[in-house]
Amino acid sequence: METLNMINSRKAIREYSGQITDEQLNKILIAANAGPVGMGNYDDYRLTIIQDPQTLAKLSGIYDAPTVIVVSAKNPSRMEYISSGAIAHNIELAAEDLGVGANYNMSCVASIPTGVIPYSFSPIFAVTLGQTRTKFSERTIPLNRIKTNTVK
Repeated sequence: METLNMINSRKAIREYSGQITDEQLNKILIAANAGPVGMGNYDDYRLTIIQDPQTLAKLSGIYDAPTVIVVSAKNPSRMEYISSGAIAHNIELAAEDLGVGANYNMSCVASIPTGVIPYSFSPIFAVTLGQTRTKFSERTIPLNRIKTNTVK
C-alpha cells in the first residue's frame, strides 16, 4: 500500500477475528525495530509480545485482542516517551499495511502483571493486534482537522 494512502486508511480496530501469523509478527517487529529512538540508545527499550491467554485476560481494555506488543524503556523521560510513541506508530502502520487490525493502547499498561515486563524497564505504550474482517479504505482527511499555525 502506498504510504499516504495507508495513513489515510488507518483506523483503530477493536474487533479481532483471530491470531496473527508468525510471519506477520516478524514483519511488524522489523518495523518496530526501524523506529527512531533518542540518541540511538536501542538498549534502553524492550518490546514484550503478549499472546498467552491467561496474561491477556488480566489486561484491561484490549478488546479481546490475541496479541499485545508493549513498548518499555529504562528510566523513561520525555525522550523515551516520544521514542516509544514512534515505535508504536511503526507497529501500527506495519500492521495495517499487512491487513492486520491494530489499536494504540495505553489503558492496558497499568494492568500488566508483575514479571511480564523485564526488570528495570517501565511499560510506556502498547498496541493491540489481531486478524480483522475490517477493510481499510482511504478516506478524506480535512486539512484543518488539527488547527495549524504557519510562520513564514
